[in-house]
This record gives sequence, structure tokens and C-alpha cells, in this order.
Amino acid sequence: MTEKEMMEKIEQLEKRVAELEKNVSYIQEDIYEFVEEDSEDSQCSGLCSHCSGCEEE
Repeated sequence: MTEKEMMEKIEQLEKRVAELEKNVSYIQEDIYEFVEEDSEDSQCSGLCSHCSGCEEE
């Protein structure tokens, strides 16, 4: 592999890494949003017939 080919390959890899980092940040945002929504919904509303309410916590 020539030096030019290696440099081209490195540039391609750098672009791919940047794209993957961007995707990871989107996934992290989605996870944080899901966790925030889940924690808001985790409050017991006393509607479950199989549970004795929030007193178990």
C-alpha cells in the first residue's frame, strides 16, 4: 500500500468515525429522553390490581 493509499484510507476511516460518533450521540440523547420519561412515569398511580401501592418502596 502506497503512502497516498494509506492517507486516503485514513481519511475514510476518520469520516466513518465521525459519523459513528454522531450516531452514538443521537442514541445517547434517545436513551436520556427515554430514562427521563420512564422516571416521570414511575410514580405509582395505584391502578395495578396486583400491587399494594407505593408503600412497598
